[in-house]
Amino acid sequence: MKRAIIITIVLAGFVALYFACGSMSKEEPEIKYMTVPVEKGTLRAEISSSGTLKPLVEVLVGSQVSGTIKKLYADYESVVKKGQLIALIDPDMYAAKAEQASADLEAAKASLAKSEVTLEDENRTLQRKEGLIGKSSISQQEYDSAKTKADAARAQVVVDKAKVAQAEAKLKEAALQLQYCRIEAPVDGVVEARNMDAGQTVTASFQTPVLFKIAEDLTRMQVHTNVDEADVGRVLVGQKAAFTVPAFPDNEFTAAVNQIRNDPKIEQNVVTYNVILDVDNSDLKLRPGMTANVRIKLDEVKDAMMVPDQALRFNPPESIVDGPVLTELKPGERRLWKLETGNIIRPVIVRVGISGTERIQIFSDETKVGDRAVVEAISKKKQDQKAPALRFRF
Repeated sequence: MKRAIIITIVLAGFVALYFACGSMSKEEPEIKYMTVPVEKGTLRAEISSSGTLKPLVEVLVGSQVSGTIKKLYADYESVVKKGQLIALIDPDMYAAKAEQASADLEAAKASLAKSEVTLEDENRTLQRKEGLIGKSSISQQEYDSAKTKADAARAQVVVDKAKVAQAEAKLKEAALQLQYCRIEAPVDGVVEARNMDAGQTVTASFQTPVLFKIAEDLTRMQVHTNVDEADVGRVLVGQKAAFTVPAFPDNEFTAAVNQIRNDPKIEQNVVTYNVILDVDNSDLKLRPGMTANVRIKLDEVKDAMMVPDQALRFNPPESIVDGPVLTELKPGERRLWKLETGNIIRPVIVRVGISGTERIQIFSDETKVGDRAVVEAISKKKQDQKAPALRFRF
């Protein structure tokens, strides 16, 4: 009996020792902080967007008459001058109409001349009748008949004058249609597109068919880009921009904001505004329709103290925040956590300036270049130490 009691006491002691060692081996988790240095340098605030290159002036050249294209005098990439003949619609039918209109005008003029002679003759007859009726040499009926003929002759002159005017208008219309058979370049420029071939029939009954698309001056172009409504308030006319195109990925081209249009574009509840950038294309590298990846430069600050925006979003776990409740931030203020000696972190209130693509300008008397700003806290537990196995022999 006594032996059993001793064995029980010894076993209880070993069990207590085992669990005590186990609990001692489990230490509190170790916190490791990921940091980045506070830096000083040039910070640029930019807006990124994509757009399309377009000519400064793009003219659609159409035909105002229907007919068969007899000959083309310009093709893709042709350099043309204002007034230059670039296409000809078969003019034969319109030339015949012009000749007919000219003949009709001559006939109308001849008819007018005849009626004017008749009017003069009837006026002379009326004057003689007026002298005779005063002497009672003719009857009132004869006088009235002469007056009626004179009035009729006068009316015929009016009608024939109207016919002459009508014939002149028809001749002018026929001459214009004949002139419209000559398709001429309206501006100096380069032919971007040709939509018709020689021998093809053009129909201008309902709408003007487009024969050519001419870019007035490809040495000056524009980028049309859409800026989100959240950013458009920061865009100003005159701001500088830079962009690249897939055709020349290693080349960066410069531009300037020329226009911010008020007409919104809404797609899938996203509101954007069209911003127009002027581009110098003196070397003619850029082509209409190219996709431009644009960066509009809003602001630039040299010698700016800055940190990654991730550093201003960091919040440590509540379990490691000591001291009083954190001070409430004012508008324009953010909280930056600095890593100090002894793996201790301390909050510093900073004011923010401009925002770049990845970094934000900060102002603070408690922060200097080289300080370590915390961006992440990693909880790292030490590996549990296993207690040795207990063996008993009795």
